[in-house]
Amino acid sequence: MSRGFETQDGLRWAAAYGLVRSVWRNGPIENAHASRPTSRRKALHDGTMFARNTWLTRRAFDILGSDDQFRLYELEDLVLDRDLVWPGCEGTLTDFGWGFLGDIKKHAKQRIDMLAHFEQSLSPDDFLVFASAPWFGARDDHYGMPMWPACVEAAVCRLRGEDEEFWRVEGDWMTRMGPAPAAVTADLEATRDLLLESPWELGAENLDWFAWNPILRSRCTQA
Repeated sequence: MSRGFETQDGLRWAAAYGLVRSVWRNGPIENAHASRPTSRRKALHDGTMFARNTWLTRRAFDILGSDDQFRLYELEDLVLDRDLVWPGCEGTLTDFGWGFLGDIKKHAKQRIDMLAHFEQSLSPDDFLVFASAPWFGARDDHYGMPMWPACVEAAVCRLRGEDEEFWRVEGDWMTRMGPAPAAVTADLEATRDLLLESPWELGAENLDWFAWNPILRSRCTQA
């Protein structure tokens, strides 16, 4: 579970997040994300990326718990599967990445080969540190990272209308964001559990409301 960062699995979560950033998120997919859709390529909006990134992070975490010496290539296969419908989304890598597929494949394979090389030469714990080091501390409020549970708790509290200071400071911005989707507010405990453990199950359309939304900012980091 993502809330397990505070346990012995914390470093593994950080490494999973680092792997996804290196192999997937900080690569050519960003060009597709920033590009307008075409007759062949679906719009890759923030909610879709939210679902995709969190699902891959969970899968990377599971893969890092495997003893398979080729485990990183399992992550490569997941990232580059062109036919798998992305959980929480309505499309595949082919649908969302058309026009960038070759660059995405080249980038992912280069990063996985590099990571596999260091995995062979480092101890298991040192490899987890290596995988997480470039990103650790940069975005510790993302899924799987230490501040994520606090961000989720803050969001649910605000959706209940309990954080008066937040609504005083961010009220105008939240008005521009519009009301939370009905599927989010219908059962806030269920929303809380999904955000903590499997955000992609909320669906890309609902996650789009949360993307870049200050409601998901923890109280201790609130400006």
